[in-house]
Amino acid sequence: MGAMERINSTPLPFAYVAHLRTFLVLYLLGLPIALYGSWGWATPVVTFLIAFAMLGIEGASVTCERPFGLNRNHLPLDYFCQVVAKNVLQILRQTEEAEFVNS
Repeated sequence: MGAMERINSTPLPFAYVAHLRTFLVLYLLGLPIALYGSWGWATPVVTFLIAFAMLGIEGASVTCERPFGLNRNHLPLDYFCQVVAKNVLQILRQTEEAEFVNS
């Protein structure tokens, strides 16, 4: 198994993901209460902006957990494999040529 396959097949522990999401939801639910005293009528707007940023980071972390796939944001594992295969063939050809010249 290659390093990229190990990265792809190693998910984050469920307890970590569940704790992170629970804390994020509780934080976002309590945020308007904490902000109301200082922001007043702008509290919903500020809460929305903070929630948008935090949920965006959480969404990016989900995408980074599985970096190889077929979606537009995933890394092209098939392309990486093709490049490695071409490089290996080039090295083999150079080795065969060097052996032919030395013999």
